[in-house]
Amino acid sequence: MTTPAWLGIGAQRSGTTWFTDLLTQHPQVGLGLNGKKEQHLLHKVGDGVEPASAYLDLFPDDGIRRGDWTPQYLRHASAPATAARLLGPEVPVLVLLRDPVERFLSAMRLAATRAKSPWPYPVPMTVQTFSGFYADQLEMWAHHVGRERMQVMVFESVRTDPQAAVDAVWSRLGVASVPLRDVDRPSGSSSKASWTPPEGLVASLEVLYRPQVRRLVDDWDLDVSTWSTQP
Repeated sequence: MTTPAWLGIGAQRSGTTWFTDLLTQHPQVGLGLNGKKEQHLLHKVGDGVEPASAYLDLFPDDGIRRGDWTPQYLRHASAPATAARLLGPEVPVLVLLRDPVERFLSAMRLAATRAKSPWPYPVPMTVQTFSGFYADQLEMWAHHVGRERMQVMVFESVRTDPQAAVDAVWSRLGVASVPLRDVDRPSGSSSKASWTPPEGLVASLEVLYRPQVRRLVDDWDLDVSTWSTQP
């Protein structure tokens, strides 16, 4: 069995579909055999509900650097150890992070877009609040796969120079740079519904996420100067 050549793990609503579209513009970089950007399988292997072969068989050794970018992996506690066990030692683990408050609001708009009546309101709010605990989630992943394999990027910075960000990943995959196309094309995963946060929620999130953001600066040396939540 082979393994993915690269693994994207998060974060949800942080431009991962857009970035994956750019990454796979290279003729030697692609997705699994089923063509899906998000496999939603690694954590299921870790949870014991899917065999490892169901995941690994999607990534044959056919000369294409195939990968998977499932944002749920970042926050799922069984995924890091599973990745460490199944992935080759040189496989980079890619992370794209967005201002956690903006990410939360975008995720709730997506939940509203997909909602069926009646909407199970507390479920998405609880999950999406935890999804912004980036520092805790990165520490969990680093514990299992090692920091040296992790390429952590800030969405707002990547948007200003996507070619440089994609080139850095391609370099790790051993392929030469090619010019990107359609870098400003809207993501196909955009939410369509509106959602108004309850009074005081945004302020609460800013306070809640501030220690997390401080650790991203101190421990991961990330430039988050454009984020509303400052350490």
